[in-house]
Amino acid sequence: MLNPLMNHLSQPADVGEILDWLLHQGLMLTDIGLGNVQLTNWGRGYLEIKAQRGFGREFLRFFDRVKMQDGSACARAMEHSLPVVVQDVMADRGFLHSLAIMERAGVRAVQSTPIKSSSGAFLGVLSTHFPGRHQPTKIEMRNVQHAAHMAADALICARINNLSAVDQISRSAKLIQQSLVMID
Repeated sequence: MLNPLMNHLSQPADVGEILDWLLHQGLMLTDIGLGNVQLTNWGRGYLEIKAQRGFGREFLRFFDRVKMQDGSACARAMEHSLPVVVQDVMADRGFLHSLAIMERAGVRAVQSTPIKSSSGAFLGVLSTHFPGRHQPTKIEMRNVQHAAHMAADALICARINNLSAVDQISRSAKLIQQSLVMID
């Protein structure tokens, strides 16, 4: 299942390589040049931008840390663990607090796809942003979800390969506990 990703990377990958691959795939599949990948910081309760393309400092500063209650597309994807498409951010109540930033960044529409592993672990969100009103096709969304799924499994493998068995068990238990607190 990870063959396309693993073939691309050619050797065991680090987190940065996987995130770059996922961002590239998301941008290519949605035929756009603006996007970001955020990973979940369960300990602090927010998404953090870890890879991006096309954004200026203002946008990156504003969306650097996104909490579930923030109302943005990525926050909703995190909250519901489902893909979210906002065809027009100017008409979406969740973006009222960020309309000026979205406009200056040249963003009118966004899709945010959860990065979930085959076991259902939620790791973060891949978002691509569009300059005009936009609705990605079902095929585009399915392909983006598939890439996010492959990247999630690769991220888990990369993290496991860098930990001892005791550290793996301890970290897994801690992440499970933190994710349960976030859900409540």
